[in-house]
Amino acid sequence: MAKYRGRKVRMRRKGLVRLRLRQIVQERDLTGYALSRYTGLSLNTIYRLTRPNGRFRLIHADTLERLCAALRVTPGELFEYEKPRGAVGQSDRPL
Repeated sequence: MAKYRGRKVRMRRKGLVRLRLRQIVQERDLTGYALSRYTGLSLNTIYRLTRPNGRFRLIHADTLERLCAALRVTPGELFEYEKPRGAVGQSDRPL
């Protein structure tokens, strides 16, 4: 359980933000190597961001800017939001 100022805090999982970089690269028939050369990012970074499940831990603003400029997309097109699946005790009504 997470803690905030020493107190235990319950966190509700709202949903998932996934990176669509893998799909965009496949649609445009680019390789990870070509994208790394064009953006100036390391090949390791490109492979880390193109994981099949689209999950990531951290993405820097500079990395996001380089990807958007290289692919000519907006940040909104790079990400997708997946709503949470119905969990026990959660309702779909707004708070």
